Amino acid sequence: MNEQNNIPQPPYYSVESIAQRRAEKKEEILRSKARIQNLTQELFAPQKSKNQMDNMMQHINAGIAAYDGLMTGLKILRRVRGFFSRNKKY
Repeated sequence: MNEQNNIPQPPYYSVESIAQRRAEKKEEILRSKARIQNLTQELFAPQKSKNQMDNMMQHINAGIAAYDGLMTGLKILRRVRGFFSRNKKY
């Protein structure tokens, strides 16, 4: 009978304690979200240009990167279309 008496009782949760814990967790999630947003902004924000030449070079580099991405996407699209539209001879 001692074994049955040693079984731990589940903790008692009141509506107030659940509401308080929920509010704490919601606040923790909001803080975490703000921290993640700040980190991603710092990681992906363009560098601050020190003078007019740096600013112009930054725009040129962004344009070249956009053009390169577009051309790569078009090449991939053409290959995929060509792969599916070929008449296969067996």
